Amino acid sequence: MTRVLCLCSTLGVGGRERQLALLLPELQALGFDPSVAALRHRGPHFEALERQGIRTQFVGMRSRLDLSGIVRAYRLWLVKPDIVLTSSIDAQVIGQLVAARARVPHITVEHGGAGLPRARHRRLLLRAVAPRVNRVVAVSATQLDELRRLGYPAERITVIPNGIPSPVPSRPRDAVRAELGLAEDDVLALLVATLRPEKRPEVFLEAVRRAHSREPRLRGAIAGGGPRLEGMRSLAAETPGVVRVLGERRDVPDLIAAADLVCLTSTAEGLPLTILEAMALSRPVVATRVGGIPDAVTDGRTGTLVPAGDTDAFAEALVRLARDRALRRKMGEAGAADFGERFTLAAMSDRYGEVLSALVENGGGASWPR
Repeated sequence: MTRVLCLCSTLGVGGRERQLALLLPELQALGFDPSVAALRHRGPHFEALERQGIRTQFVGMRSRLDLSGIVRAYRLWLVKPDIVLTSSIDAQVIGQLVAARARVPHITVEHGGAGLPRARHRRLLLRAVAPRVNRVVAVSATQLDELRRLGYPAERITVIPNGIPSPVPSRPRDAVRAELGLAEDDVLALLVATLRPEKRPEVFLEAVRRAHSREPRLRGAIAGGGPRLEGMRSLAAETPGVVRVLGERRDVPDLIAAADLVCLTSTAEGLPLTILEAMALSRPVVATRVGGIPDAVTDGRTGTLVPAGDTDAFAEALVRLARDRALRRKMGEAGAADFGERFTLAAMSDRYGEVLSALVENGGGASWPR
């Protein structure tokens, strides 16, 4: 049985972390023997994997300069993996050391979309590691040019789109809408994101305000925590009743099913899971044309794509869809069909299984020092 050691900085809330938490049990079902080590923080996905019987370890690094923590992480080679799988820069650096010591292949996953800001020290660390990684997985073809610029050899890059299980709402749509204070004919635009600067939630809020002034049935809701949460609450309070800021939620499928539109206003993305959840639940998408979003959303067919930062264009798209129930239904149905064909958890996991098996079989294409 192939032993897969997965290294990550944290298994907290976020799309990258959720993808790992979804992937590892699927790999186990495919006959692999996965384990995971969180370097700096545990998080809810760490605990969820423990409950599913995945072996977990917490290294407890205080920072990337924590020498004793680095030593503890380096000793993970003693678990004798057959392959090391990493995600995030800390894990990539440590994972390369562990893989080299264990003389096994190293595969890493890059979730960050093209244009996502990277601190200079992170870019330097990545440039040191990238040429030595045996395989890098991109979640969107739009990442390819940037990954090559960062030093990953072109022939070692594989694109595997994100995949998720079909979300299942736990409460009736009407009950959730009533909780949100919506009238029967209100049209709800929902943004779900970790509220970091690149998500630009303030653009969503302003677009909903402008659209609401033209189409009063339109309302907005923002679900997610993060550094911009309190700022968004303050902005929303300036126009009560137009946009509700819900904070971190564990009932995202319920919220999407209660919504009429699902939105993202990001300036950079990989392949966001919120988009896939919207498609799976037959909701049209209004989003920016960045990163891997156009890989999933077909403009005019499953949603509407607008330039990043163009608040007027976003508001116009909201008004158009708020006034056309039939178009919302048509786009939602097309999105659900595309999800079933391209973005299921099974399709993603099978592809990872193929890549991992091939790397182990050929030794990662590397010649290990004796």
